[in-house]
Amino acid sequence: MATVLVVEDDRDTREALHFLLEDAGYTVAEAADGLEGLAAIQTSAVPLVVLLDLDLPKRSGLEVLQTVARDRRLFAFHAIAVMTAMSPNHYQAANEICAKLSTPLVAKPFDIDTLLDFVASAAGRIP
Repeated sequence: MATVLVVEDDRDTREALHFLLEDAGYTVAEAADGLEGLAAIQTSAVPLVVLLDLDLPKRSGLEVLQTVARDRRLFAFHAIAVMTAMSPNHYQAANEICAKLSTPLVAKPFDIDTLLDFVASAAGRIP
């Protein structure tokens, strides 16, 4: 089963996702800010399904996504979805880069089945 990295600064949301994904059979890693998340993505020896919050301390999810996307090998190695509690209309730059990179933008609160479907689909696409 795939490894999922949850990059989320809200501890309750991060823990809820951790337990949900673990119950679904995934190995779960966590990062509480953008720098931690980026480091985990860059150093992972296994492909990750990354659930990346947009509003993060130290480095935004958008900055993390842009950094990863500049490294084609790294971007191809992992599957990333960007999560946000705000309306996608408020994040024009996020909408544009997500569309350009074919990276989903998942609105919070998210539908659990939809999120699990994304993780399963992404896990099937990573090497």
